[in-house]
Amino acid sequence: MNAYQRAVKEITDTRRDDLDDGLYVWNSALENNSELRAAYAYYQSEAIKKAQKQNNSLDGARRDLYEKARACGITKDAVIPPCRCETCNDTGYVGGRYCRCVINKVINSDKENLTLPLVGFNEKRNSAPKAVAKYYSEAQNYIDEFPSGKPFFIAAGSSGTGKTVLAAATASEFMARGLSVVTVTAFDFVKRAKDYHTQFAVEDYRDLFSPMLDCDLLVIDDLGTETMLKNITREYFYTVINERWLRRKYTFITTNLSPNALLERYGEAVFSRLCDRSAARLYNMTAENVRLKNK
Repeated sequence: MNAYQRAVKEITDTRRDDLDDGLYVWNSALENNSELRAAYAYYQSEAIKKAQKQNNSLDGARRDLYEKARACGITKDAVIPPCRCETCNDTGYVGGRYCRCVINKVINSDKENLTLPLVGFNEKRNSAPKAVAKYYSEAQNYIDEFPSGKPFFIAAGSSGTGKTVLAAATASEFMARGLSVVTVTAFDFVKRAKDYHTQFAVEDYRDLFSPMLDCDLLVIDDLGTETMLKNITREYFYTVINERWLRRKYTFITTNLSPNALLERYGEAVFSRLCDRSAARLYNMTAENVRLKNK
């Protein structure tokens, strides 16, 4: 059983527990209130008549039952608790695919899916130098247009210009809106890809990689600093980028590499997707090196 299947089981088990709690509330009320018992017995008898296509007073019996239940302080939500996820009704699936509640549960349960320190978006935006503040405005548009905006946000530029902080702040804002987020450094990405590539015999090997494909926002920080492993780095990076490009899944990438360097390092297939102007926002963050300035 992989992480997604475990999450579905936890969600359906919780739903079953909620319904059991509701049944306990109902049975306790029936046991302690004779008028409610009588109204329920009358409702059941009229329901049987209706099922047998006999003359019945089911509507009146239902109204009487509801009135008696309200008099006991019993609400519908107490007896039949609302589903925790209105999208899948706590089944874990929508149209044969895992519901967002399942994906969120898997991603949020693994701390390795958040390798960047999260920071407040507005806090960082308000304290950003003037040269950087405009990129926060662009990131705000990126966030507000989810999920129908251009899915890729590429923040390029030299070290110390605030790319990583911008990415972390954007990730924080996505999470604040209840969306699933995975943040990885380029080094972490290659490590996860290597583990996935070499541990396919392990039962949960898919858990290493699937969150990067399924999350609402994927952040890859410092692209270009990772080790280039044969049959792994370029191939798996293409797999993730292509999948997210095809599905128009939001992906935020920071890099020190120039466009020519990106093309040389990752090839035409990756480059054409990262620089697809119909799907990507491309920014060259030119600002004073904050780290050197602080020193």
